[in-house]
Amino acid sequence: MNTIAAYTKFEILGAIRIPMVFVALLFLPTVGMLLFVVPALGDDPTAAALSTGSMCLFTVLIICSAQYGLGIADARMKPWGGYVRTLPGGPLPKMISMIAMSALFVVLGTIPLIAIAAIGTKATASVGGVLLGLGGLVLAIVPFSLLMLAIGYAVNPYLVSVITNISPIILAYVGGLFTDPHSTSGFVTHVAPFIPTRGSAELVWAAIGDYSPQPLSMVMLVVWTVVLGFLAYRAYRSDEGKRYR
Repeated sequence: MNTIAAYTKFEILGAIRIPMVFVALLFLPTVGMLLFVVPALGDDPTAAALSTGSMCLFTVLIICSAQYGLGIADARMKPWGGYVRTLPGGPLPKMISMIAMSALFVVLGTIPLIAIAAIGTKATASVGGVLLGLGGLVLAIVPFSLLMLAIGYAVNPYLVSVITNISPIILAYVGGLFTDPHSTSGFVTHVAPFIPTRGSAELVWAAIGDYSPQPLSMVMLVVWTVVLGFLAYRAYRSDEGKRYR
């Protein structure tokens, strides 16, 4: 526990030193709320609530891509990153501290989006529903952090930024975050259940609004989590000893 606490303290201090990074991560979800959700869906309580949940999950995707994908790639190119991997305890304390930091980022990142929804739309949700929704967002960190870890360790560090910059938008689109959750037709509807984004979104939608998660989406979310966990582990092990200058 002391090792995990030390790693977590290190992660928090690193984030505090560059607060503008956090502001930059919230730019796209905030713009999405102001340009699309508020003017187009603001008068529909259910649609506004579900769309706010979608933007909050979009925030999770962006945070994971930056912290795990870009963060890991940057660490692989620096001597400090190699030194940290030689410390006692193995990779587990480091991973737990990164997940804790991501959870903090996610909770803080949803506050302005919820505030925009409360002020600019007619979205409604109970306090319990909001808390459950936050829980769903924190759970969503797991599969997407594993995905970005796999990318961060498996791909050449100089190429990781290209992949992680576009992957949140692609995952959000094919997962149906930018469409009507209740839609039963179209390309996204047929593809989305097989994408981990959809399963995570449905958990959040069910918590805050009138939506019932689909069994296929839930099964695929579990399958993807297991597969991505294996890929992240293999990528981490295969990267041991490699250095990029």
